[in-house]
Amino acid sequence: MSIDGSRILSATSRAEEVFNDFQREILSEKAATLSRAAKKLEAALAALGRAGEEEGSRAARVQEAADAAYGYLVQREACGVFGLGAPLDAFDVPREVRVRIGVSAR
Repeated sequence: MSIDGSRILSATSRAEEVFNDFQREILSEKAATLSRAAKKLEAALAALGRAGEEEGSRAARVQEAADAAYGYLVQREACGVFGLGAPLDAFDVPREVRVRIGVSAR
């Protein structure tokens, strides 16, 4: 009994093809979730910019922006992109938000 080498290679190449498709799908999902997190951060920062100077309203908007920034940074790390300063600078995250990142409201 002889083994047909082309069948072995075709099964291997099919497995690699499926694996590569799976990897592309994972990368696509990572990019999509990172994009959603960025949009959420942008929206929270815009809402903060529109917030009045009322102490309660502004404090709530600062916390929302900090939570959105935290989610964005976590998602970046999940995607394998590290570093905190550059993305916060790119989004022009104010200092009052930066000091609240990772801090939960009571």
